[in-house]
Amino acid sequence: MADPSLASLRAFFETAPAARKATRPLARGARVNLALDDGPARFTMASGAPAVEAGAAPDPDFTLTLPAGAVERITGLRSDDVGEFGVEFFRLVIERDPAVKVRVKVDASTARLLEHGYLGVLAVGGMKVGWWLLKKGVKNPKAAIDRLRNGV
Repeated sequence: MADPSLASLRAFFETAPAARKATRPLARGARVNLALDDGPARFTMASGAPAVEAGAAPDPDFTLTLPAGAVERITGLRSDDVGEFGVEFFRLVIERDPAVKVRVKVDASTARLLEHGYLGVLAVGGMKVGWWLLKKGVKNPKAAIDRLRNGV
């Protein structure tokens, strides 16, 4: 039986306009490992378009632990606004309920994160994400990376 989280994430990144727009700044070398309830998966931009596949990637930029509840909340949003998805993602990062809490492990150097375009993803989220992060005490993108690196 296929992992429902893997299938949901694959469909989301292949078809949701907000997901396509958010991933546009990412370089072909961008890769994120996904620890899903039913096993490892990976997000890559190797083909020039977002792809989610089973199995871990070597040398990821990030590793995200995504419980099924978090995947449902992200893929269940019905909006084309990248900012709404960004805010929801960061809400899940600070969530206390383990059934929906997203954990982020930064595996790459800050330089590699910038080279792979993650700052551009934050920029696509626009003012909505920026204001939300500012209200949570994150004053700039480097501070956001540092907080994620330190387990928020």
